Amino acid sequence: MSRFLRVAVEETLRGRGEQLKEYFVGVEVFDREETYDPRTDPIVRVEAGRLRTKLARYYETEGREDPIVISFPKGSYVPAFQKRQPLPRGRRVHAWAGILRRPAVIALLAVAVVAVAALYRVATLSREAESMRRELARQEVARKDFAPLWGRMLDSGADVTVVFGSPVFFISSRHNLFVRLLGVNDPARFRMEPGFQGMEQRLGPLLGPRYDYALMGDARALQQLTTFFVRLGCNLRAVPADRAVWDDLHGRNILFLGAARMNPLLQRLPYEQDFELGPDNNFYNRKPQPGEKEVYSTPDHRSMTYAVVAHFPGLRAGRDIMVLAAHSEPGVLAAVSEVTRAETARALAQRVGLDRAPAHYQLLLRVMADRGEPVKTEYVTHHPVKASLR
Repeated sequence: MSRFLRVAVEETLRGRGEQLKEYFVGVEVFDREETYDPRTDPIVRVEAGRLRTKLARYYETEGREDPIVISFPKGSYVPAFQKRQPLPRGRRVHAWAGILRRPAVIALLAVAVVAVAALYRVATLSREAESMRRELARQEVARKDFAPLWGRMLDSGADVTVVFGSPVFFISSRHNLFVRLLGVNDPARFRMEPGFQGMEQRLGPLLGPRYDYALMGDARALQQLTTFFVRLGCNLRAVPADRAVWDDLHGRNILFLGAARMNPLLQRLPYEQDFELGPDNNFYNRKPQPGEKEVYSTPDHRSMTYAVVAHFPGLRAGRDIMVLAAHSEPGVLAAVSEVTRAETARALAQRVGLDRAPAHYQLLLRVMADRGEPVKTEYVTHHPVKASLR
């Protein structure tokens, strides 16, 4: 009935009331086929009677103050319009409700709404563009703050791949066990390891290797790095160490995260690493300078540990390599925190002399921890990186 009323009123206002015959209404309103025969299908007559009843009830109730009354004379589908007497002054405000229901007014209001919406959209896009401009400016300032420590890894549009450790596991089907050997991490050589051979003698044939887990420290550190890179508008991709190959990485900026023993590519990095993590979980200083130790031991790495932050030239011109390495969760988290917080990043850059002249470096941090959480991080020493490959 709403469609019936709308079509009848609109056609009449457009001067086409003469075509409002039963056949026309049946086709246009009630979607009858062109073969529709009003003599055998009384749908239009029935609905017209219902519409007259509905309109009469409407104007007796909620439409009793409408200034225009629409009706359908019996035997006709052309609506009649009757103007009511002006309402008392105190009730004229209600007359607007009826006026606003007029099709011509509705059409004008629709055009006005569309125009306002368009203007609003233009204003919104302008605000969004301005907000984006300010955000890009903020990112550029932030990148400059971190650039001495990070180098070209934070250039606008730069792509960085984070390679995080993949602990190696094996399966003992005989004993229904999932086994990890702390000293076995290289998937290319594990069968030659005495520890692996001894474990097979005790548990039978071991299946694998499997890479089903990541260390909690690496996962938390990766989340912090993701937040950091997104905040600076840089692109970041994470790859577990077991899937990382030089062919995919050599043209990108690379960030090695976590323990070197779980990252075979880091162990084969074509640069001399002055601070290396030994199998006994101590850091070995391969090129001790005056006042430095040859071994930085960590008898209890849960309360005190060390971490390395290193920055090397990339494998291709215009690329860089970053290393954030430690043998425990507190060390990894501390290294990431130091290089992603503006205050500590500036302090480290000053200690290494990067605020005066950009350079590649390797530095050692001491981390105090409590229950697996870093609580204090101290600078220990640093070495400049020579450009030559080993």
